[in-house]
Amino acid sequence: MPTITRKIELKIVKDRLTDEKERLTDEKYDQQWKYLYQINNTIYQAANRISTHCLFNDEYEMRLKLHMPRYKDIEKKLEEIEKKQKGLNTKKKASDKEERDRLLNEKQQLVNERKEIDEDVKNKKKDFLQCSKQNSTYQLVSKEFKQYIPSDILANLNQKIQENYNNNQKKIESGERALSTYKKGMEIPFSIRENKRLKLFIKEEGIYLKWFKEILFRLEFGKDASNNRCIVERLIESDKQQKGKGEDYVANNSSIKLIKKGNDKSTRIFLLLSIDIPAKKQVLDKDVVLGVDLGIKCPLYLAINKNDNFKMQIGDIEHFHNQRTMFQKRFKSLQKLICTQGGHGRKKKLEPLEKLKEKERNWVHTQNHVYSREVIKQALKQNAGTIHMESLKDFGKGKDGYVKDEYKYLLRYWSYYELQSMIEYKAKLEGIEVKYIDPAYTSQTCSYCGERGERKKQEEFVCTNPQCKRRGEKINADFNAARNIAMSKKIVER
Repeated sequence: MPTITRKIELKIVKDRLTDEKERLTDEKYDQQWKYLYQINNTIYQAANRISTHCLFNDEYEMRLKLHMPRYKDIEKKLEEIEKKQKGLNTKKKASDKEERDRLLNEKQQLVNERKEIDEDVKNKKKDFLQCSKQNSTYQLVSKEFKQYIPSDILANLNQKIQENYNNNQKKIESGERALSTYKKGMEIPFSIRENKRLKLFIKEEGIYLKWFKEILFRLEFGKDASNNRCIVERLIESDKQQKGKGEDYVANNSSIKLIKKGNDKSTRIFLLLSIDIPAKKQVLDKDVVLGVDLGIKCPLYLAINKNDNFKMQIGDIEHFHNQRTMFQKRFKSLQKLICTQGGHGRKKKLEPLEKLKEKERNWVHTQNHVYSREVIKQALKQNAGTIHMESLKDFGKGKDGYVKDEYKYLLRYWSYYELQSMIEYKAKLEGIEVKYIDPAYTSQTCSYCGERGERKKQEEFVCTNPQCKRRGEKINADFNAARNIAMSKKIVER
């Protein structure tokens, strides 16, 4: 089931929803705000404590291994075997077959022995922690922060930080990235689904959220351009009915966020509601594939694997360039003005710059929504049950591993990852499958014969294969790349 997140403003309700219309006293109302601030001001500390303890758990395990002489010997021998195997593979002599088999058997024995040591180390670590790895971090923060933060929030926070750490564990170990740190104002996670005390309900034409410490929030939908009210109503209705039919709206672990806005520094509360929603049941052809190329002359170019006549450009590079240039000019002029001012109050001085940055981010975000919506619209028009996109891992890089000059501007200023994420989740809502393909040589290969050709002026592609029916013909380079993506069988993980 596809997952969506909806951002909805919350307001603390003063009038209780009872027959007597009981009203909160000003003292109780202030206490509820103090409680929210208390959680907001301590939860980031708990998050950092969990993150640090995750690293400690792994470091403790590594320390135990490094103090075992046999473990060091195994690692050293495995490195030597790897070098010998590489040497034999380059020679590829038939007489070396026995040596290869011997090295393979020795390697397998060492790997099995290392597994036994790993298991022994894990047991020792478990004895030291006296619980599982996940429980150890929860127990640590629970002792320190339980008086400030409800246990349900701590449990959800622990799960969230653990998942984030596990996803980045290899990069942290290799030094590619630092350990994640969390700041004041982070989201406060909680569970609507598991804890029946926390629930959404409808009463007197309003939708409410019952929260901790008897705090009652009313959901404010405003103009509701995203149709949030309808989604929340369906969620509440699904919760009342029997589930398990595959057509239900299911609430996931959600969160609230406190944001200070305006010159008066008034605090606004937002609900970030995560929901699993059923995909639409449509009869689409899975063999019809829409290829999406991240173009140089346009943000997106579309092609279909079974229709040579379909080609479509989405977005305009001139419009994109002009908008970004306008933002950059305003940003530089504001920087000059701010730098000439003296005195204290750095944060207040930088407010115009932050507002401009936010405005620019919102513009990019809106453009990505427009482009992704158009991609899905065209996929449905063409009855395409599958969408192919490029894996962005090495996007724009040449053989030397550096980004090519023509891609630098786009990669610096355009959020392609966000755009792909939007296409992916919107496709899931419509029942369209999304796959990522290896982008290597998609712009340099002829989509009709599969042979390498020439890309001229970045706009045109010419096939040089004498046997190709399109030989010598000038083909739009982005269309050729999109068609290659649509027909590609080199599926990779994102």
